[in-house]
Amino acid sequence: MPLKQRDLIGHIIHTARCIERMCDNYARQTGVTGSQSRLLCFLSIVSLEQDVYQKDIEEEFGIRASSATGLLQALELQGLIRREPVSLDGRLKKIILTDKARESQSRIVANYRESLKKLRGSLSDRDLSFFMTLCKGFAERASKA
Repeated sequence: MPLKQRDLIGHIIHTARCIERMCDNYARQTGVTGSQSRLLCFLSIVSLEQDVYQKDIEEEFGIRASSATGLLQALELQGLIRREPVSLDGRLKKIILTDKARESQSRIVANYRESLKKLRGSLSDRDLSFFMTLCKGFAERASKA
């Protein structure tokens, strides 16, 4: 493998770790991990318009079922979400934020927005769009490997 390709992979992994640490630092202020914070933020926004199920989380975050289960179980243990069976299919469980989660919802969303603002820096909309296109391409090609 040519050195430049290894450098690209190394840069992407390093960048992802730096971003994850930053998110964890912001999330720690609300008593959850970065992954939990991102999930709670996602639930806060999406659940206003539609029901959310574990499969939605797996697809949105690009994680396996076992990872989503672990994340959801941790949030359940903290009393931040609950899973309710759906009347049409008892196996399907809708994920709902609890009152406890709603109390910290504004702090979680504010921390998320602050981390986005810090990360974006002075990137223009055009630059950000181009970056997102690059990332989507990387993800698509990596998932086919």
